[in-house]
Amino acid sequence: MRWVAIVSLPLLLVSHLTAGPGPVIRAATRYVPGVAWRAKSVVTGDFTCGGRKQTAILGTSASEIVVAVFLNGLNNHPEVIRNSGRQANSVTLTTEDLDYETDYTLPGFQRSKTCKGLVLDDGEVDPAHLYWNHESLHFSGWSN
Repeated sequence: MRWVAIVSLPLLLVSHLTAGPGPVIRAATRYVPGVAWRAKSVVTGDFTCGGRKQTAILGTSASEIVVAVFLNGLNNHPEVIRNSGRQANSVTLTTEDLDYETDYTLPGFQRSKTCKGLVLDDGEVDPAHLYWNHESLHFSGWSN
């Protein structure tokens, strides 16, 4: 019986780790319907500098690019970021370190060695850098 328990734990861990983006897509669809969510776009990081791992996913609709960022788990409404100035078929979502300075002041930006920002890039126009605005308590962005 002990052997079964030892084998079951690794199987449980493997099944949890390989569950994939399904739960994220289901949550995004529940809260933001009408968007084609991209399974391979799921990224994680501490986006609000609150000390917790958060999840973001990229999707597209007929008229815009949408990012859903789950700040408080998949059972709570995400922060939704909408963008229409990029090519939907080639846009990607990645994370970036926030340990940088800019040539101008970004409202609510806090430089950090541990927190992450998001980047929307379609390879055609300058990437959009998205960060948690600590003044407005919503995401803000910049690009060159």
